[in-house]
Amino acid sequence: MEYKKHYLKGKNGLLDLIYTVIISTFIALFLTLSGFIKEFFPALVISQSFGLSICLIITLLLLIFKPEKFASFIFIGILGIALGIFTGFHIGQFLVQQFFPSIVLNLQARYFQIIIFAIAFGTAVTYFFYSKSLLEVGADLIEQERIKRLSSDKEILKANLKMLQAQIEPHFLFNTLANILSLIDTEPAKSKSMLIDLIHYLRTSMSRTLPEATTLDQEMNMIRAYLNIYKIRMGERLRFSIEVPDSLRQRFFPPMLIQPLVENALKHGIEPMVEGGEIMIKAVEEAGFIRIEISDNGQGFLNFKNNGVGIANVRERLKLLHGERGRLMIEENKPNGVKATIEAPSHDLESHNCR
Repeated sequence: MEYKKHYLKGKNGLLDLIYTVIISTFIALFLTLSGFIKEFFPALVISQSFGLSICLIITLLLLIFKPEKFASFIFIGILGIALGIFTGFHIGQFLVQQFFPSIVLNLQARYFQIIIFAIAFGTAVTYFFYSKSLLEVGADLIEQERIKRLSSDKEILKANLKMLQAQIEPHFLFNTLANILSLIDTEPAKSKSMLIDLIHYLRTSMSRTLPEATTLDQEMNMIRAYLNIYKIRMGERLRFSIEVPDSLRQRFFPPMLIQPLVENALKHGIEPMVEGGEIMIKAVEEAGFIRIEISDNGQGFLNFKNNGVGIANVRERLKLLHGERGRLMIEENKPNGVKATIEAPSHDLESHNCR
């Protein structure tokens, strides 16, 4: 398993620590600007304590236990985050007591909020390094295939897909963390719900990078978590529905085909509109084909990224996976909005050919 080999090599350990310091510094700046911790240096001490503790403990656990299975890897990640939060909190509290005693009582009063944010921060940092390792694995695979010149188009596609699956937009991740932090005091139930959806989204995204086939049900669950996060942020401005017949839920389905289309509809169709709108996702099977329709009632083709990287990637992968029988059709959704339809042969989705 390539991701395991990358972690056990430890060749980028120092670079990972540098990344952790940089990310933790930005988190400290955010905590200060948001008013959560009023002084920058105490915030820096706390964020560095959490970040470095989580990074070092997870790396140590991976080197000690050398996980063979994905479930073991996830368990070590969760254990590392928990131990890192415990260690980081006590180290940070000790350092703050030594150098900034005037804010100790304020931090103790916000113990629950700090722990919630630390969980979100730890999950995000862990996912960042996991994604970085998969990006490097994907690049290594592509280079090996180029040197050997033995791979087919589908083999190269798998390496590219590993890199695509490992990516999550930084602004989406950190905007979500910012929303969690802003809701902790005023609407703790919503902040908890958003944190649960974020963890579910990241866990599903990580699991899809491994050899197990993904199903249409798994893809839709990830899309639902993604849209739930945006719904908490946008409130009544965002409405969505997902309709998948029970007969199609366990069908194998290529990962990362639906999400770029949902993201396009959300960001370029619904979000720019003051009144918001609705995204409708529907799966049907007709005449030997499975069709996934993603439609919205937003502002139509005005800002639609028909030639964007995500759309181009979906078209290319459908063609490589299913030939001329795999198509992406984009049309006007009368009276308002855009409708994107993925079409793939049912027979191909009855086996692992979709991978």
